[in-house]
Amino acid sequence: MTTAKSAELKAIQPLFASPLLNFIVPEADALNAGLLAEIAARQAAEPSIERSNRGGWHSAVDLFKRAEPAHQRLARLITDAVGTATLTLQPAAKLHALGMEAEGWVNVNQPGALNSPHDHPGWLWSGCYYVQVPPSGEEAAPTDGCIEFRNSRTNLLMTPSVDLPFMRSEVVFRPKAGLLLLFPSNLLHWVYPHAGPGDRVSIAFNARWLGD
Repeated sequence: MTTAKSAELKAIQPLFASPLLNFIVPEADALNAGLLAEIAARQAAEPSIERSNRGGWHSAVDLFKRAEPAHQRLARLITDAVGTATLTLQPAAKLHALGMEAEGWVNVNQPGALNSPHDHPGWLWSGCYYVQVPPSGEEAAPTDGCIEFRNSRTNLLMTPSVDLPFMRSEVVFRPKAGLLLLFPSNLLHWVYPHAGPGDRVSIAFNARWLGD
């Protein structure tokens, strides 16, 4: 009796994937020291605005227009990262013929502050650079200060028997200072309350390519 052959797997094509790109910034300690000094001066002079933040201090959305040296250095790093990410996922993209528009802002989450669930309509890429991520206190939850990404697709299994990434309803990520995250702007995300001690300082941004 001849044993029936199994079907041969030829390819796996990820549909509607949401990439999360991690960039390690060179000489981050020096950059972060400069950013913290510049941010402290801004906090003393500028009022906070309210967006997704609940508590804490949120700067104006003007990172790419600032004159401070560390702000300008980070803006250049973000611009480079957006170009690298785009070409990595679409090598045929003719970025030299396109212009990039971007906006960015500072988040200083003091103990108890958080960012509520949100996305960034109208943009292509969103991301965050982590300037200062204090260690959690002894009483803090395991998710203290983490960023969570939510799967916005409907009809997901609530309790799948096999843990497959494409069926997860959320992914929790613990950041660290010197890390730059980049992800699609339509990806719903939020930041868990920061328990402290100390301030959790990050700089978030949006970017998109503009054609003729």
